[in-house]
Amino acid sequence: MFKSIFSKLFIVLLVQTFLFANADPLTSPMWDYVKKKFLNNEKTVFDTKNIKIKVPSFADNPLQVPIYVDASYFKEAQRLFIFADLNAIIPLIDIKLSGLKPIVSVNMKIAQGTPLRAAIKDKNGLWHIGSSEIKSFGGGCSVASNAGGLIDWESQIGKSKNKIFKIKDTYRIKLSIFHPMDTGLFIGNPEFYINKINIKQNNKIIAKIKTYASVSENPRLVFETKQGNGKYEINFNDTDGNEFIVKTKY
Repeated sequence: MFKSIFSKLFIVLLVQTFLFANADPLTSPMWDYVKKKFLNNEKTVFDTKNIKIKVPSFADNPLQVPIYVDASYFKEAQRLFIFADLNAIIPLIDIKLSGLKPIVSVNMKIAQGTPLRAAIKDKNGLWHIGSSEIKSFGGGCSVASNAGGLIDWESQIGKSKNKIFKIKDTYRIKLSIFHPMDTGLFIGNPEFYINKINIKQNNKIIAKIKTYASVSENPRLVFETKQGNGKYEINFNDTDGNEFIVKTKY
């Protein structure tokens, strides 16, 4: 009898643990929608411990909101996808990691305060979801870029800077590139943004990255890798068919 009661209690505890792990800690009204649309309704588990997300306590500049994600706990992570539930443009950056660590720094535009998600896909196909709340008055997605308003912006587009830092056995790749990153939500300004980035080492692609118009203008990006010797080729492609090649040197 006691064994039967214990077994039932154990099952109840397992069910409660499962439901708790799958309950959105930010109770977003959009969670079910974004999970279906962007994660194909695949299995997810919320993880507030192993995925570190840093955002400002209040984003007073909605055009440039710094985001930092560190999910290096997951040693065999396959993919890192960052998105914001309530943003006018929900996805931010989607990285097929390959040779990169699941660490990224990037600035984004936000239309309003929103939950921010960092989704890590492990080797078994399970999505681990880190969450943080961005507080802001918003309005950043529907404003024309400053870069696009410059008289000589066409001669500046694609100009870049990079710096490589070695930290123990890891190379940190720090990049910036001049680009308006227009969302198309401002009347008269068509959608025009960098949408693909490939990072190569010895002609081998170590990361395939999709970026979206929610990335801030003149993108500033930081990645980390254990591969290579500090010499990388980074290919940027935008929605207008332009390609920009950046070569780093340690």
